[in-house]
Amino acid sequence: MRYVLTFAFLAAACVVQAQKKVVNEEINITKEREVSVPKATKLTEKIPQAPSTVKEKKMNYSFFDRKPTGVEEVNFNPNVISPQDNKAAKKDDILGFDNYLKLGAGNYGRLFGELYLNTPQDRNLVYGINAMHNSTSKGPIEGKLSGQSNSKVGIYGKYHQNTYEVRLDAGYENKIYHFYGFDTTANFNYTKADLRQRLNMFNFGATLENTRPKPIVDYKLTTGVNTLNNAFDASELDWATSLRMFFPLYEDKIKAAINAEAYVTHMSDNLVENPDRKRNLFRIEPAFNFDFGSFSAHLGFKVLSQSDPTVNAASSKGYPSVTLTYKTPTMVYIFGGYDGDIVRNTMRSMLLENPWLTESFAIQNTYKNKDIFLGARGELYNGISFNVKGSYGTYQDLYYFDQFDGTPFSPLGSPLNVTKFDAVYEDKHTDFFNASFEVGYSGNEIWRPVFKLDYNYYEKGKFEKPYHRPAVNARWGNTITLTDRLVSSLDFYYIGGIFARNLEPFGDKPYVKLNDIVDLNAEFTYLFTDHLAGFIKLNNIIGKNYQRYYNYHQMGINFLAGINIAL
Repeated sequence: MRYVLTFAFLAAACVVQAQKKVVNEEINITKEREVSVPKATKLTEKIPQAPSTVKEKKMNYSFFDRKPTGVEEVNFNPNVISPQDNKAAKKDDILGFDNYLKLGAGNYGRLFGELYLNTPQDRNLVYGINAMHNSTSKGPIEGKLSGQSNSKVGIYGKYHQNTYEVRLDAGYENKIYHFYGFDTTANFNYTKADLRQRLNMFNFGATLENTRPKPIVDYKLTTGVNTLNNAFDASELDWATSLRMFFPLYEDKIKAAINAEAYVTHMSDNLVENPDRKRNLFRIEPAFNFDFGSFSAHLGFKVLSQSDPTVNAASSKGYPSVTLTYKTPTMVYIFGGYDGDIVRNTMRSMLLENPWLTESFAIQNTYKNKDIFLGARGELYNGISFNVKGSYGTYQDLYYFDQFDGTPFSPLGSPLNVTKFDAVYEDKHTDFFNASFEVGYSGNEIWRPVFKLDYNYYEKGKFEKPYHRPAVNARWGNTITLTDRLVSSLDFYYIGGIFARNLEPFGDKPYVKLNDIVDLNAEFTYLFTDHLAGFIKLNNIIGKNYQRYYNYHQMGINFLAGINIAL
């Protein structure tokens, strides 16, 4: 509890500082960071919208995804960077390209390609197709034995009317990588087939949303299916449906709300005793939302029911959900509340977080029985915005990634004297504390920095350490416009406090601490014409072969260079 009191004092100090400046506009905050273990992948629209002609400099908060992941990937903002132009209309036309082709190549035998083809965004019916391929023929260990590939294709469509909007999207993604975490000094003659893992993933989603202004009933209905199968004959079908409804009771000041979600999941695994496993979760939350200007509140109660025959027959939980927000005269928001939930863990979500999981790993949901949070957000000075939050609570069945204790060969004949991981669960209640902080500056066009910090503490239970859950994640990102035609970015990452179980039989401690990850990346984009740009991206400039997961060293310095063509 002392962490919460300390954090409240820091938040209050930020409010006092912010009150030195009077702001006549309301700050637009689009996302709050929540303390939770990863959830299932959400269905999102993949095609970027044409930019607004209204120029905004406000900071949009989105606590960053951890860049150094188990599998090296290169992600880009696929927009063509335009030169500065005094004619706003011409500049908007340049930025408004919805069709483009990006091609690149780099070391480690990397090939990269990306294509977006879309109809104009100002029509009632909008549709498009996108495709991407990113592969390396070699990796950091034993050349081709640690290569990887990621290919995907997707289509989407959106039909808009004055009273409703319908969105559809579908896609396919293929990921190939290898279990290269083995002792290179030993005489093991592995082939790529021995170590290969493959993920085939399909998705389909549909959304129906009200667009009528000031409706009697506001609604948004979304349903979607995700499927996955891997190289070990394991598969998963996950069907998710959610409904959001709002009922105005008193002007815009009081609204009733209903949030309902249903998840039906079927898993098949030929390596376990129960090859067909059905996991269902249903969640409904009736709530009231109040908005009285300086004071707003959300008061709700979540009722959850889940069934999973492998873990338990059935269970039901209820959690209050309360958020109170006070808006100061200087437009700084102070918020706090109480929450609880069941966090879904699926085969898809876990493999995307840690691709080095063994053939048949344990999967069950995590209870977040208590989450007490306090924070503040707003604008301190002209162009300087902040978001700070602290949380204290309790998890049950929180998972960690521990090295898998296997036999020399799996039932499929694949060698297991390489490092693989299993999901292990803390069956006791685990107290946690999280502190997150973000500050950014957007007051000029030349330099726009953003600093983000995330700290996590987990109480010790039956495990010595929270294996492969970092204590500190930090990023300092910078976007720099050097000239009218040259734009660059410089990103510094730090991840610390990663522990793994010690596999040495005579080790001093039952755990080992992995070296802290320090990663520096840079990207440069030069616009030759309105339709043609060249880029170069440098990853891991410091050149450290860090380990995000035990025994899996990542690439040293690597680069990608290419062109971007607006069509």
